[in-house]
Amino acid sequence: MKTAQRIGFFKFIVGTLLGILLVLIPFNFSNGMDTILFHYLKLFIEDYKIIIQYLLVICVSLSALLSLYALINKKSVFHQKRLCKKLFVTTPFYVVNRFFGAFISILCLFKIGPAFIISPDTGVAMLDLATQLSILVPMMLLFQTFILEFGAMEFLGELVGFIVKPLFKVSEICAVNIISAWVGPGNAAILGTQELFEKGYFTVKEAAVIGSQFATSSIGWVVLVSSVLGLMDHFGLIFLGITLIGVILGIISVRIPPIRNYPNTYVDGTTESSISTPKNGSKLQTAYTNSANRANSISLKNFTSKIDNMSFYVFWLTPIIIFWGAGALMISIYTPILSWVSLPIEMILNLAGVPDASVTASAIMAGFADNYLPVILGKGLPSIESKAIIAMMSILQLIFMSEIATLLKSCKLVDKFRDIIIIFLERTFISLPFVILFVKLFIS
Repeated sequence: MKTAQRIGFFKFIVGTLLGILLVLIPFNFSNGMDTILFHYLKLFIEDYKIIIQYLLVICVSLSALLSLYALINKKSVFHQKRLCKKLFVTTPFYVVNRFFGAFISILCLFKIGPAFIISPDTGVAMLDLATQLSILVPMMLLFQTFILEFGAMEFLGELVGFIVKPLFKVSEICAVNIISAWVGPGNAAILGTQELFEKGYFTVKEAAVIGSQFATSSIGWVVLVSSVLGLMDHFGLIFLGITLIGVILGIISVRIPPIRNYPNTYVDGTTESSISTPKNGSKLQTAYTNSANRANSISLKNFTSKIDNMSFYVFWLTPIIIFWGAGALMISIYTPILSWVSLPIEMILNLAGVPDASVTASAIMAGFADNYLPVILGKGLPSIESKAIIAMMSILQLIFMSEIATLLKSCKLVDKFRDIIIIFLERTFISLPFVILFVKLFIS
């Protein structure tokens, strides 16, 4: 083996293992289970929450004002500089969204305005969530570079890619992104997928598949949901069930509209990838060579290039997440709409003999607003069976307005908002029978 390849393979092993250790593996800390990166970031956020929140509201307000200025003045500097254009040049629709997001965040920060906006269950909840995510997501985007760009994509893509290709109708190189999206934070996975799509790694369809089928909440989030619902004794089974049913969901969803109808074309419109993965002998030899070459190409630019998406999340997406998320929570809590749309789910739960079917159904459908809302609505239920169903469904639904739906649409991984609603309903109604069966057999 060549010396350069040995060095490259060493970089691949060290870099990838470091990323997995920091980003993916949950450890048991004094305040519960979490990954090393998230544990220490959350401690930092807890210590400096007020300062971070003020800075975030300033950023959200600047996002609204500067995007309005860029909209009015077509010759401004924001149209000339690449990053400024990405962050602040947008359509009137999103300018309005940013102003509503800024308005809600200011009201909630200073606790002024109508109770339905500044309630701890609506606007304040979204501002607190956005405050935490404004640190966690950008840092995750930075640190997942170790997992995605040190050769793991090339190595796993060659060795296990043959499994994902027939199951999910994607190329072998998608394997590591699917794994990373499944066990890591969905928000970071979507932004990372968008970046790799723009670099020519994935087709339109592959990016949509990864973003809409596998960008679930992180392992740490599953731990949090299980802990709040009092299900930590069943955590292993819950995560196993989520994974098995998630695979079934992926197999089915890629074969039905809307995902089936997405084109298999790359960012440049061609059907052939510009990313070459040379074949060198056996699969293991090819995996070794390609991962080593990839690791040898790593430079500081691989990390500094993440500044774009890190700032994009804070300035572009955060105000929209606050607005859409708070709005969805207000509708769920203060109107009867949730009860109406939950009726079909309630009928299925009643047929299956699930306790507290009405509350459980409302909690499940509330997941479209925010993935923590089902936990809030279900934590008072006495039945372990109902709680386990709520926990698993809140993860498997994947699509929720307060973040993932916004990300999928804003990052253009999913073409139309109508598709987002259809995917949510497909995932809900396809997964529910499997979840009920799994919980009845192994948990209740």
